[in-house]
Amino acid sequence: MNNRKPSCIAIGNFDGIHIGHDALIRRMIELSNEENQDSIIITFRFVRRDLKKSTYNIKYINSRNIKLELLKSYNVTEVAEIELDEVISKYSPEQFIKEILIDKYNAKNIVVGYNFTFGHKASGNINTLREFESTYNYKVEEIFPVKYNGIAVSSTLVRNLLNEGKILEVNKLLINNYTIYNNELNIDYNKKIAFADNNSSIIIPPDGRYKVMTGGKEALLTINTNKDNSILIFDKLERDEDIIFLDRAH
Repeated sequence: MNNRKPSCIAIGNFDGIHIGHDALIRRMIELSNEENQDSIIITFRFVRRDLKKSTYNIKYINSRNIKLELLKSYNVTEVAEIELDEVISKYSPEQFIKEILIDKYNAKNIVVGYNFTFGHKASGNINTLREFESTYNYKVEEIFPVKYNGIAVSSTLVRNLLNEGKILEVNKLLINNYTIYNNELNIDYNKKIAFADNNSSIIIPPDGRYKVMTGGKEALLTINTNKDNSILIFDKLERDEDIIFLDRAH
């Protein structure tokens, strides 16, 4: 018997909080208020590179810590990060539903995106969740794609645009302008240079000139990449401030 208060859950990887994620999370919060349930966001952490869904070394829009901070800014009851280790990554879809969503979080309402997958080898999807609704006494709500220029907004789309240096388009899709956070860089303030290790997990836009905001002031930033680092060269740089990208400089 689960003595926990019934919950309404939004589930997803939530890499970068884009307008599709925002619609999903806000609907979950709205539903949790209607049903007087705890509001819970569940996201995932891959603890080993070979356990990721993708076989390539994916770069993320946000680091893990920044992602969790952004999710917590919604002021929900709980943000839960599930580590997809060797055990949980092999859960069948039903095992994931029963042991995590039901036994641990007492889920009564589950809100997911149209393309959500879960369970071993991503074998479960929204239809799987619907199949077990009556078995485990919960309801599923699907959030249909939010579209931009006729294309479904996704973290993959945002990552692709970032890799092309299309900052204006990226900023239309993210809830907050694309930002590289101060603690994600090695910075020499005297020389106005920052270094991002090429092995880091976050995306750095391609080489070129960019308009950025740092410390509430506009600045120009040049990115040059070599085999080890992306080198960020500023015309001015505020100490201990994040770097908010505004546009490509022409």
